[in-house]
Amino acid sequence: MLRDERSIAVLAMLLYRWNVWASSTAFEYISFVEVCVRNVLDHCLQVWVRKQPYQAPTDWIVVGPVNPIDRIRALINNDDKDYLAEAYRNALRQQRGWRSDQSHPRHGQTINRDDVFAQLTLGTWDGMLKRANKDPELAHVLMGAFSNIEEAWESEQRRMPKMRLPGNENDSHEDRLRKEVIDRLTSIRRVRNRIAHDENLLRVQFPKLRYDMFFVLNALDKACPNWAFPDQAAPLKTMNPLNVVKDFTLRALNEKE
Repeated sequence: MLRDERSIAVLAMLLYRWNVWASSTAFEYISFVEVCVRNVLDHCLQVWVRKQPYQAPTDWIVVGPVNPIDRIRALINNDDKDYLAEAYRNALRQQRGWRSDQSHPRHGQTINRDDVFAQLTLGTWDGMLKRANKDPELAHVLMGAFSNIEEAWESEQRRMPKMRLPGNENDSHEDRLRKEVIDRLTSIRRVRNRIAHDENLLRVQFPKLRYDMFFVLNALDKACPNWAFPDQAAPLKTMNPLNVVKDFTLRALNEKE
């Protein structure tokens, strides 16, 4: 059926168009997850910082307590890159654009905290949750963002009774739930990155992506899924490139008859 070059070219074009549609559709849903997760995590960290009794040592040689801000930065940055500094630089680049464009609504303004915060990517948040295994207190603080996670996990177990949390029996229940959130967020982020890099989504399991996003949103707050996805992310249920191939093949057969 697809031996001639023209048929192959037509199917390739149809699949490319499907990929563009799938990318724009999936990205729309993922953006809601990203915004919800980052805002709630940010709130939890701000509340925690305000409660810290930290005071800087008066002598540089005195061994004092670890600065709570440095503890948070240790969850974001790594030895090779300072992501917070990069976010600040990116925000400053935006500011230079405002200054050079007199018609821009932010012309003449300077960047604020929100401008820098918006530069942090989805990878910041699952990365923080991963690195938090070295700081149990902050791991607990971050998990406070997912206040409905027990109910979300129970819902998943009703859907798939054989599903088990990652980790082993020696790990705490909260730690295993944290790993589950990490797995879901990482899976979502990988799809997001494929979309951002204009890669094909032919092997993405969109129904699974939908369940991952619903789990994360439900873990944040039981009202969150309906707020973010009033259409219940219905297009993701049946999004499959094989449907394009089947339709193309069926049309080709009908044209031959």
